[in-house]
Amino acid sequence: MAHEVDHPHDRLFRAVFSDAAEAGGLLRSVLPAEVRERIDWGSLSLQEGTFLDDALRESESDLLYEAGLSGGDGRVCVYLLFEHQSQPDKWMRFRLLKYCCRIWDAALRAEPGQSELRPIVPVVFYQGSRGWRHSTEFAELFPEAVRRWRWVPRFEHVLVDQTGAGPDEVEGGLKGRIAQLLMMAAYGRHAGAAMEGAARLLASLSSGGGVNYLRLFLVYVMATQDEVAAQAFDAALRSHGREHGGEIMSYAQQLLEEGARQGKIEAVEGFLRVGVSWDVIESATGLNEARFHALKEQLSASDRSDMQGVE
Repeated sequence: MAHEVDHPHDRLFRAVFSDAAEAGGLLRSVLPAEVRERIDWGSLSLQEGTFLDDALRESESDLLYEAGLSGGDGRVCVYLLFEHQSQPDKWMRFRLLKYCCRIWDAALRAEPGQSELRPIVPVVFYQGSRGWRHSTEFAELFPEAVRRWRWVPRFEHVLVDQTGAGPDEVEGGLKGRIAQLLMMAAYGRHAGAAMEGAARLLASLSSGGGVNYLRLFLVYVMATQDEVAAQAFDAALRSHGREHGGEIMSYAQQLLEEGARQGKIEAVEGFLRVGVSWDVIESATGLNEARFHALKEQLSASDRSDMQGVE
């Protein structure tokens, strides 16, 4: 099946973990106790912006959270970086330090009178085909003989490497666990058990306003799995009593139909760019000007419904 969706890992990550409750569920399970116990989790809030290098936006995703510290000791930033390239990168530490400096720069521009920098806890969430084998300490990028020099920065990040984890080790909130299991399967690890676990959790997912999570998860499955795996997931949904079991194939058909309509729109736009009249366009495509604009709005509304809150 593998329906083409731009940056499916990024879309899934941002849609799920832009929710403070889901991000908090994940972070509470991975942060060191000394940090976790100091954060006022009820105050966790998503901040605007991305701090990535432009060239890496297809292989990395980032979210910046801010929260108060218990005891009134100010606030802390938690920078969550999702590394979804297939191989671990030793230079991640260097990029993370640059990203943190960009966060501090933005904060100083927004509040030039501040007297102290806000602490940032950087967290790398890694899903790939190979385990993370590099150190998390920035100083180890330097020759060993000089690592203890006072001029060598000391900097470390939290690493969440799920390549060695099994489906039963996934932690966090309901939607966060579903997302992690589906990503685990997409990267070819414990695929059957991970998809089964995701289907079981989806059976208890309630529908509501905002992001259509059921559709989000099904579109991700269609974008990352072949037809056999997608149909097996659909069967697992039905076996767990999910009322929407059976919909994955109908979603697939709907997406194919949307693709055909999108093709018509692109054809019309091509005609318009070269000055073709609407009489000729209608004869060739069956779309007059009013129907063309209505179809564009219909597809745009469908996209917003699928991925509301992702961008």
